[in-house]
Amino acid sequence: MHRREFIKITAVSGAICLTPSFLTASSTLTLKEGLSVYKLSWKFDLSHHSANACALWVPLPSDISGFQRLIELGDSTEAETHFESDHNRYGARTFYALWEKSAVSKTLELSMNVALRDRQCDFRPKRICPDEMENAKAFLAPSAHIPTDGAVAKVAKLIVGGEKNPLKKARKIYDWIVENSYRDENVHGCGVGSPNAMLSQLERDGRMGGKCLDMSALCVALMRASGIPAREVMGIRVGASRLSPAFGASEDITKAQHCKVEFFIPNMGWIPCDPADITKLVLKEGIDKNSPRAIELANKFFGFWENNWMALNHARDFDLYPANTQGTLDSFGYPYAEVDGEYLDPFEPKSYRYTIRSTKEAK
Repeated sequence: MHRREFIKITAVSGAICLTPSFLTASSTLTLKEGLSVYKLSWKFDLSHHSANACALWVPLPSDISGFQRLIELGDSTEAETHFESDHNRYGARTFYALWEKSAVSKTLELSMNVALRDRQCDFRPKRICPDEMENAKAFLAPSAHIPTDGAVAKVAKLIVGGEKNPLKKARKIYDWIVENSYRDENVHGCGVGSPNAMLSQLERDGRMGGKCLDMSALCVALMRASGIPAREVMGIRVGASRLSPAFGASEDITKAQHCKVEFFIPNMGWIPCDPADITKLVLKEGIDKNSPRAIELANKFFGFWENNWMALNHARDFDLYPANTQGTLDSFGYPYAEVDGEYLDPFEPKSYRYTIRSTKEAK
């Protein structure tokens, strides 16, 4: 078992200078009250592909100043090649393992301790580093799955109207998605994340059904079309929520992937939100979206992430490293594997036998 320690504490004095959320090398997160620490175990077994070469890419958590810190990471494997890397356009941290055809044991176990604290925005102005503001502009651009023209631009204009304040524009978009969408349990995994597909359904049916990636991608597209840098954040629920069982309840988190949103305001930095979880709350608790409880949590989730969810990356439409056979990935919230270059469906963990378990450390 190989282990690496990632405990890093930075003292900050003078002006507040916010580093990029997923590129920071250290964190001001310290082990104080309000902090939860989770121990995660990821187990993979591709040994049944006995005569095939197997390649596996696993998304790893990143540090987020004030919210999340990776304390320790360990791995155990007999893979001929295995290493960590962030060599991709988004700096998404990845564990890579490659087993040759002749390998008998094709297993990998990753263990990690992650410290999490509620991420709560107070919406007060801050001094933001010029580099951070410049880096945020990259998240205004469209991508293969995030258009900012056509139907997206048209709907964005209808939602924000003549509003000029970027924070108020973001809130209008967030509220509009909560109002016009519903959670569709028939959708595979976290959804496909196509804003145009969501808007086409809205035009056809008068409402939009999907899951977290669908609603997060639409939120991001509408914000970018309105001049607000925004990005989806892939992650996983690591434990029980104190707010609702709909937001996490199990130690078996193999299928607990969940996507949230960040948007950037020039004098505030990156702000968290989560429109998709309100639709899940409504479905799981059987309540009306206009009920006092739903309205209260919708207000709370604009500027809030709970400390039972672990962020992985904001990678969409990007290339893995080392390069995979099947090409550009839509997103990287699930493990990705290929057997002799053929893609394995990560939404069916039994297809290559992986499990993810999480336990909360006692205080």
